[in-house]
Amino acid sequence: MQLNKAIPKNERDTIQKIPKQFLLVITFLISFHVINAQHNFSSEFNEKGGKIFSLGLEHVSGFNTSLECYSLRAGYGSMLLKNLTISSFLDLSITNGFQVVRTFENSAKIRQENFGLGTSFLLRWYPLHLGKMKVFIDVGGGILYTFERFPYQGTKLNFTARPGVGIAMHFNDNKQIVFGINRFHLSNGLGYNHPSNPAFDGLGLFASIVIRKK
Repeated sequence: MQLNKAIPKNERDTIQKIPKQFLLVITFLISFHVINAQHNFSSEFNEKGGKIFSLGLEHVSGFNTSLECYSLRAGYGSMLLKNLTISSFLDLSITNGFQVVRTFENSAKIRQENFGLGTSFLLRWYPLHLGKMKVFIDVGGGILYTFERFPYQGTKLNFTARPGVGIAMHFNDNKQIVFGINRFHLSNGLGYNHPSNPAFDGLGLFASIVIRKK
């Protein structure tokens, strides 16, 4: 009981909304990695040079809100240095849920069903190698254009940020399966002479397959 009191309610709600399907994916990936640990896959995957292609899914659960964002992300990049990749992404995103809007007298729930197109960049560093498993740190950001203003009283064009961490596991000598967690942020940054800067913040979970071509 003391543990629950120590965790803010909005964070507990967010954690409880983590999809069970994602947990199943994590279990499968770890099991797959253990089963294939005896194979001696090439260690050249993280060497400098070569092109990187990726395709993945991301789910963001908003803090203290029912808003969710689902994204399909296709990326292209290169091994900038050993254990360091740089990639650009095309993002297709869908938002769903309700946003609570409060006034001096009352509050209302605004439905937020939206579709967006965006682009972003990502720096991924692999500082820790654990056998065939690698821990990485992400730093990324970009822009997202939605066909309706998002969030409420916001703008159609917004900036995004995705700092995160995760684990990459070899599928074979030129493929990786990765999964991780990030802290997602979206807002207009008071750009475009807009008078307000409403933001959407949440916990992001992602999984993708990464292919290296020499």
